[in-house]
Amino acid sequence: IETAVDAMKKGAFDFLAKPVDHEQLLEVVAQALSSPGENQSLERLMGSSPAMEKVRQDILLLASTDSSVLIRGESGTGKELAARAIHDASGRRNGPFVKVNCAAIPRDLIESELFGHRKGAFTGALQDRKGAFVRADKGVLFLDEIGDLPLELQAKLLHAVEEKTITPVGAGTEIPVSVKILSATNQDLETMIAENRFRSDLYYRLNIVCLDMPPLRDRDSDISELARFFLETCCREFGKPVLSLSDGALNCLSEYAWPGNVRELKNIMERCALTCTRDAVRLDDFPGHMSAGQPPAQTENHGQSEFNMTAQEQSLMLAALDACGWNQSRAARKLGITRGALRYRLQKHGIKRSSPGFR
Repeated sequence: IETAVDAMKKGAFDFLAKPVDHEQLLEVVAQALSSPGENQSLERLMGSSPAMEKVRQDILLLASTDSSVLIRGESGTGKELAARAIHDASGRRNGPFVKVNCAAIPRDLIESELFGHRKGAFTGALQDRKGAFVRADKGVLFLDEIGDLPLELQAKLLHAVEEKTITPVGAGTEIPVSVKILSATNQDLETMIAENRFRSDLYYRLNIVCLDMPPLRDRDSDISELARFFLETCCREFGKPVLSLSDGALNCLSEYAWPGNVRELKNIMERCALTCTRDAVRLDDFPGHMSAGQPPAQTENHGQSEFNMTAQEQSLMLAALDACGWNQSRAARKLGITRGALRYRLQKHGIKRSSPGFR
């Protein structure tokens, strides 16, 4: 029993005692091959750099407990991949993985999305609805972009995390739930606490343990590996011969700052796979700003820092939209977000196709 428990904690899919029944063994192997298991999830977090080796080790450690985990990192570093890997390596792997993007849901709907509602609780509530906590029962609830959760809802979330009970909107009784809470942010929550925009007690409940996702610029040895993988994957997807990367292209990739991290690298490789007409990607196949090692210049920057997150977010969205002919669904898939999240950000920044300076 001790060996079985230890094996499951370390991520084993199943444990069969000897002597092994061959039919049972084949059935378990078939189930393992058809399920999104721990190894598959971890393998999607590519890179052999020391930083990524540490991330994978930390994921296995964090998956062994039910403690809340805060995943921090810049946009595009793979925070959702890490959350899924924690789920798939944990004892809750057979339970649901439910994601809620706190930035993509309107303020007046986020409470219902998290906690559910009863029929008639508000205008438009035509039937009972299960919230994310109930849907994630016996599994993992991933709260993405937790820094965007409205302040007025943070107290109710704190109660749910501490008491392991939730109250749907319009209900009079609490419902017990068993969920492991994973949350993610690219914002500085400590600064938000100092500015009274995020509750310190909720922060400490969500940040029992922390997983930091390294930016791509700190993973120099991973850049060429990731670039080749994305380029090969995109070429096969488009039915084209697999392209190679010239020495000049590789040097450019290693010297570029990558403000959009892995997501930006994937976008660049997809663009090269689509547009390159030779057998190798060269420096002139990249956007012009990359050869200078700097992110794209912003229209009417007014002296803003090159590290301005709003400007970088706008740049990434516009690059994805341009590459997709302003098809928002395809652009959202490129960016790794939902179409609703993209529309929310476009509205937030006031970006339209006819906006001045944005074609």
